[in-house]
Amino acid sequence: MKTVDYLIIVASSEQNMKLGNSIREHLEILEKTSKIIDIVSLDLPMYTSQKEDKDGIPKVISSLVEEMKSAKAYIFVAPEYNYTIPPSLTNFVAWVSRVGDDFRVLFSEKAILNATFSGGGGADVLNAMRVQFTKLGAMVMPREVLANYAKPLNTESLEKTLLQLIKFSS
Repeated sequence: MKTVDYLIIVASSEQNMKLGNSIREHLEILEKTSKIIDIVSLDLPMYTSQKEDKDGIPKVISSLVEEMKSAKAYIFVAPEYNYTIPPSLTNFVAWVSRVGDDFRVLFSEKAILNATFSGGGGADVLNAMRVQFTKLGAMVMPREVLANYAKPLNTESLEKTLLQLIKFSS
């Protein structure tokens, strides 16, 4: 398994995957390695304690946890879903938080950048992710990436935001 600097964890397809790819391209320009993890394509079972007791932790989660441990930072890219975090991301966080003895281990003091392309405004999902990841012990970047149909991605702002993340996570 090749170690990368930044994991770009995308919680939907289409516009958010395009945004994730734009972020990846900008990291390449900045000579940083990254990898996109498409959590929708993982097709994780819905987390329940009964499911975990019966079937254990999905194997794909165990390998992702190792990648997460070695990454300098995470970039979460998620759409606003009913004014909050999409179910795919909530489920992903539930599964990865079950690995090991401390549910915060993958997030504690990890630099995180939040990003969204949302059909609506997008501010609500960014706020919800900030609250969740802060409570899990992460160091959530003050700048974030927000794009939608009325406000396309500003690449100059994206570069400044990525430079802040790189500086903080180095």
